[in-house]
Amino acid sequence: MLWFMSSTLTSVASASYVDNWKTAREAKEQQRRDPYGFLSYAGFHKLATAPAGFDGIPGRWSTGADGPRVQLSEDEELLVEGQAVTGSHQFAPVAEREFRRAAYAGEVILELSKRGGQDLLRPIDPAFGRLLIGAYDHTPAYDLDPRWIVEGQFIPFGSVRPTPIGATIGDIVHTHLAVGEVVFALDGAEQRLLVIARDGQQAGVAGTGTVLFKDGTSGLTTDPKGRSLLVAFPAEEGPLTLDFNYTQNLQRPYTAFAPCPLPPAQNTVTVAIEAGEQLPVFNR
Repeated sequence: MLWFMSSTLTSVASASYVDNWKTAREAKEQQRRDPYGFLSYAGFHKLATAPAGFDGIPGRWSTGADGPRVQLSEDEELLVEGQAVTGSHQFAPVAEREFRRAAYAGEVILELSKRGGQDLLRPIDPAFGRLLIGAYDHTPAYDLDPRWIVEGQFIPFGSVRPTPIGATIGDIVHTHLAVGEVVFALDGAEQRLLVIARDGQQAGVAGTGTVLFKDGTSGLTTDPKGRSLLVAFPAEEGPLTLDFNYTQNLQRPYTAFAPCPLPPAQNTVTVAIEAGEQLPVFNR
């Protein structure tokens, strides 16, 4: 492995590198303690064409080609875009992977989203979140180690490939765009991982992508469902640096109400990557 062929590799011990890593870690921890962050998700509801009510949420909800709809009873109201609504209200269609804070019911935010073509309704309840946030201690991480800054080779696909990816809950199948593979070696074994790009990414254009993966730490010191790493990939075949020190958890180990994408079947690293975030610590 070409541990010291990149300037990034030798910078891991530099003050700026350490400071940047600590700043990123602190930002994630602050995000997790936000009263309206994902620790405050209080439910997970699929919307169907037939109206249905959900505990603690005003109205009966449905969805269709025109988007989600709610029918409120005479004594119910929601706040939508700063305006009180009663009776029936039609929301605009929801885009795939959108997070739309569509309405307020008191201090509870009602979020509309779409995953795998399925419209979802999730309440974000700071009262519920206070219980988890109060119990949440921190998310430990492995110590910084230059061993886990790895130089790989990006092999782009001729065109982006819509790729079905399972979800952690809800029998949902995400469709993400795979733009290519990154090939690298660890302990003498070749690893080949799919790189997932943002929606709208075109082939032959550089961008920022995500590598969802499992490894030998999964289910031991890290989330058994896998972790995530952001990467910058080139427009054409060429070097791609994977800094596993920046590996992060998805929402799944913090809430039961997040249909996070699972790593593609091929994205299982054959060694233990002792870098990045570990399982969160809750004081029960």
